[in-house]
Amino acid sequence: MSLLFPIMAFGSLLVGVPIYLHLRRRDEKNLVEFPTLRFLDDQPVARARPMWPQNWPLLLLRILCMLLLVTAFSWPYFDDQQTLIIKESRVYILDNTLSVQARNQFEAMQAQLVDEIDSADQGVQIGVIELGSTARVIARLGDDKAAKVQAVKKLSAGAERGDFVDAFRTAAEMLSNSLGASRQIHLLSDNQANQWLLDANSPPFLKDIEVKVLPSPPTGIVNFALSSPIAARITKNGESWVEVGVTVSLQGNGSASEIVFLDRGREMDRLPIEPASSQATTDEKGKGATDTTITYGTVFAQWKADPSQWTVGEITIDADDDDLAGDNRVFFSLPPIRKGKIEVVADSVFLRRAMSPEVMSERWETSIVDDSASVNRDSPSDPDVLCIESERLKSPAIRSAVRRDLSAGRGVILFVDQITPVISGFLREMGIEAEESQTQQVNPAPFRYVYAAHPIFAPFQNLEYGNLSEVEFQNYRRLKVNDATPLAFSAAGDPLVFESNAGPGRLIIFGFSFDRADTNWPIHPTFIPFLDQTLRYVRGETKTETFFQPGESVVWKLPAGSQAETVVVSPLDPVSLGVAEGINPMVVDVEDRKAIFPVNSQSGHYSLRYDMANAMGAVLDVNPSPLESELVFDAESNALESWLRQPSPSEDASQKTDDDSGKGTADISLSKMEALQQLNWWYILTAATIFLMAETVWGIQHQK
Repeated sequence: MSLLFPIMAFGSLLVGVPIYLHLRRRDEKNLVEFPTLRFLDDQPVARARPMWPQNWPLLLLRILCMLLLVTAFSWPYFDDQQTLIIKESRVYILDNTLSVQARNQFEAMQAQLVDEIDSADQGVQIGVIELGSTARVIARLGDDKAAKVQAVKKLSAGAERGDFVDAFRTAAEMLSNSLGASRQIHLLSDNQANQWLLDANSPPFLKDIEVKVLPSPPTGIVNFALSSPIAARITKNGESWVEVGVTVSLQGNGSASEIVFLDRGREMDRLPIEPASSQATTDEKGKGATDTTITYGTVFAQWKADPSQWTVGEITIDADDDDLAGDNRVFFSLPPIRKGKIEVVADSVFLRRAMSPEVMSERWETSIVDDSASVNRDSPSDPDVLCIESERLKSPAIRSAVRRDLSAGRGVILFVDQITPVISGFLREMGIEAEESQTQQVNPAPFRYVYAAHPIFAPFQNLEYGNLSEVEFQNYRRLKVNDATPLAFSAAGDPLVFESNAGPGRLIIFGFSFDRADTNWPIHPTFIPFLDQTLRYVRGETKTETFFQPGESVVWKLPAGSQAETVVVSPLDPVSLGVAEGINPMVVDVEDRKAIFPVNSQSGHYSLRYDMANAMGAVLDVNPSPLESELVFDAESNALESWLRQPSPSEDASQKTDDDSGKGTADISLSKMEALQQLNWWYILTAATIFLMAETVWGIQHQK
C-alpha cells in the first residue's frame, strides 16, 4: 500500500495533543475566591488525579476516529488493486448545420459516431456536442453508453448555422473536469471554410488537448441555391398584386432548371433559368479554383392577390443534379391589409374633413363623435387610434376612454387647443404641465427644429410629400412634459410636438390645434400625408421582422391593443392556414409585453397566435442562411492552429519537476489520476463517519 498524500499522515501526531493536555492539568491558579466558598479550602485533596480517563474504550474510539480521518486524507492506494482506469477522455463535436446535409454527410457522420461509442472500451470517456445555432451538450462524459447511443440516434438533420469556436470552447470545458490522462476533441464536420472564419482570431484555449478533424469531402460539388426572398404588395391598374423576388445561385456545373412560385400551395408562376457566365472561386491557401459559382441575381414574379387575405408562399427550384437539397426552398408571407379604425373627438373642421371616409377610405375607417357621452370602450370594435382635442377632456367619459386606450396599448393623438383647470388636472395626470397663457407670435414663424429621424417626420426629408419648413405658427400652448421626447420646436425654442411615455400605447401631443387661428398647416400639402403617417405610427404599424434563420432566438413584442398572456408558435400548413403535423406547438409566456423563444431548427412557415386564439397574429418565415450554401471546405484551417497551444519545452520540464516533487517519499507506481479512481478514500471516510456517530451516542449515554 502507498499514500498519495503522505504529508497528511503527520496529522496523526495531533492525537496526542488532547491526551497530553488532559493529563497535565493541575489545580487552577489565579482563582478568585468567593466568600461562600472560602471554607472549602480545608477539604482533603483526592489521591487520584481528577482528570484521569475513566472510560478507556470511549477514549480509544475517539482516537480511532481521528486516525481514520487522517488516513483517509492521506489517500492510501494499492498498486496491485484491479481498478477501472480511464486512459482517455474524448469529446465528439457533431456538426448539424445545413451544409453537412450535402451528399448525406450528416447521416454518415451520425452512423460513424454511434459505431465509435459502441466500440469504445471502458477506459475511454466519451461526450457528444451537437453544433447547431448553438453548441448543445447531447451526452456527458459520465453518462451511460446506451443513453449516449440513443441520444445520438434521435438527432435529425437541421438547417441551422453555427460557430465552431463555440463548440470547441464547450468541449474544452467538458474536458477540464475529465479523468483521462489523454484528452481529445474529434470534429465530425464538412469543414466549411466560411464557418471557420467566425471568431477565427480568438486567443488560444485548447491547451494540452489533441484535436482530430475529418478530411474535407471531395470537390466537384453541384448546388443550386435560393436565398433572400422579398415580397411586397403593389397596385397595377387599380388592382392589388403581389411581387416576389429571390436570389438564385449555382455552384459547380449544373444543368438548367426552373424556378416555381407558389402561393397557398398553388403554382402562380414558373420561370426557366437561363445559362450564365461562371466565376471561379479560389481558396485562401491559393490552391487554385476549387468549384465554379454562378450568380444569377434576383428573379421576380408577380400575380394578382386579394389584399384582405394572407399570402403564404414558397419558392422552389427544380434541379435534377443537386448535392444539397436543403437550400432549394425559401419561404415568404404577407399579412392582409386591415383598415385601421379612427375615432375623432374634435371640433376642428380641418381634422374632420381630413379624416372623413372620402379622404381616408383606402386606409382608415373613421368614426366622428359629436356627443362625448357616446364614447364607449366596452364594445369589441374599439378604435385603433383616438384623435381628441383637449377641450373635449372636460367630459369624464372622454378622460376614461383616454386612460383605457393607453393602458390597452392603443394610440392616442392629443391636440391641445384649450387650457382649463379641469383640463390642466387631467394633463398633469398624464405628466403634462400646461400654462394657461398662450405664446402669440407677432409674425407667423416656421419650425425651428424637427426630429427628422422620427417615423412621423422621416417621410418628409426628401420633399416628396411637401416641405415642412413652409408650415407656420401663430399661436400655441406652452407645455412641459416630464416623461416625453420633444419632436419639433417653435421659432422661440418652445416644444410643439411630443411623444409621451404614458403607458403601453403611444401618445402624440401637439401643443396647438389644427385650426387657421393657430397654424397654416391644415391648408398645406403636407397636412394629409402627415396625418396619415402619424396615425399609422400611433397605431403601432412598425415594421416587424418576420424573416428568421433556423434556431435563431426571437424577441417578439405584442402588437398595440393586445393583452395576451401567452404566445403559441406552431408549424403552419400554407394551404389551410392551420397547424401542420409533425412538430408540436410551443407555448411561450409573455413578460413585459414580450415573448422570447427560439425558432425551430427546420426551415418553413410558423404561425404565431395569441392566447390560443383561432385568428393568426403573424407568420414567421424561417429560411436557412445563404452562407450555408457556399460549399467550399478547408480541413487545415488557420483558426484551429491559433486556438491550439502546446506547452513549450521549458513548460514541459517545469511540469515534470512539479510531478516528481509531488510524489514525496512514496513509491507511486500508478499515475495520480489512476490512484484517485480507487475508492479506498470513500471506504475509510465512511468508516470514520460511522465510528464518530457511535462515539456521539456512547458519550451521550455515558453522561446520563
